[in-house]
Amino acid sequence: MNKRWKLKEKPASMEARFEFDDFETLRAFLDEMAEQAESLDHHPNISFGRNHASVIIYAKTEALGETDFALATGIDDGFQRVTNHSQGEVA
Repeated sequence: MNKRWKLKEKPASMEARFEFDDFETLRAFLDEMAEQAESLDHHPNISFGRNHASVIIYAKTEALGETDFALATGIDDGFQRVTNHSQGEVA
């Protein structure tokens, strides 16, 4: 999981902001994120503008669990695919 994710205890959640050079790349990222969410049956809260997306993953239980971290990792992988950024890089 990328270091961009900020973990919170109450409510149990994690959030990250992703920046993009253009709307087409942002849209491709949203499609990637939708596929990850559907495959895990765990859907994050998303807000976005022309060149950014903010994502919050709320735990389904009292604490963050395996599915939450799997979704964050899948979202990071999708970001890397559409932007060609390395995993450790924060954009």
